[in-house]
Amino acid sequence: MKARVKVALIGFGNVGRHVALELSKLGATIVSASSSRGSLVGADPGSIVELARRGGRLHEHPSLEEDLDPVEAAVKAGAEVAMITIPPSYETGEPNRSIYYRLIDEGISIVTADKTVLAMWFRETMSRARSMGVYIGYRATVAAGIPAIDMAKGLRGRDVDEIEAVLNSTTNYLITLVKGGMDYQSAVRKAIEDQLAEPDPRVDTHGLDPAAKLAILASTLGYEARLEQVEREPLDKVLEDPEQVDRLRSGEPLRYIAYAEPKRGVYRVEPRWLPETSPLAGVTGIYNGILARLEGEQVLLTGPVGPAWRTAKVMITDLLDYMEARVG
Repeated sequence: MKARVKVALIGFGNVGRHVALELSKLGATIVSASSSRGSLVGADPGSIVELARRGGRLHEHPSLEEDLDPVEAAVKAGAEVAMITIPPSYETGEPNRSIYYRLIDEGISIVTADKTVLAMWFRETMSRARSMGVYIGYRATVAAGIPAIDMAKGLRGRDVDEIEAVLNSTTNYLITLVKGGMDYQSAVRKAIEDQLAEPDPRVDTHGLDPAAKLAILASTLGYEARLEQVEREPLDKVLEDPEQVDRLRSGEPLRYIAYAEPKRGVYRVEPRWLPETSPLAGVTGIYNGILARLEGEQVLLTGPVGPAWRTAKVMITDLLDYMEARVG
């Protein structure tokens, strides 16, 4: 059955292209598509899907309007939902925040994989969305592929003492390569070549990515958490230290841990040596894991995250939630 929903795509990189393919399967209508180079409005949705299928860039489409910004395009096209896959902008939060808030003010709901705005201004953004009757789906912002946000929502109101989590598969990969005998700089180059790290990998190795995810998790639990509150210790200092590398290669588990004591407002990301009995010691490769300690017990969630196609599928889960709420 065709999904009767009009979608604006904002971002047409790896994840955005996979979102286009998933929307085609769902039968949703892509009414606009935008990248950093401009926007499409009124183009045949099939031509956008075909461009995505062959891995093309949006500016290759002959109907691209270079001066049309993504929100103007979404409004002009009558979009109900914008699916956002733009890069993070942790230094200033822009243009991400302006895009979100303009969409909300236009009454356009949001499904996002971008962490920027919710990591920096969660409470303000959600309040603004509620005031406008706008839905925001953000499962894909944290450990896309496992129900991390659902877990956090399910623990709201519970007495959560600690969260200990592995939230970044890039650093997991680097740890695995160095443990296997590669030096750190070579491991970073390989991670970039394998498209598991950005050209500037410090978003991962200096903790911005897991810190943003930790802030969103804690905010979802109901705590006041912002990216700027999360203390970060780079992974580099361990993987470039010969003594620490020897320790790693001897078999002692090292993980880049996102840690929170939300009731005390304690948030940090740091390399941490784990006991072999830790449930997170077995979280390797493209897997993430979240361990919540509460009420004298613990809740553990682990599973695969990424790549782009899986993130896109998680965004479709949010879109289906929006559609059900709209019908209701």
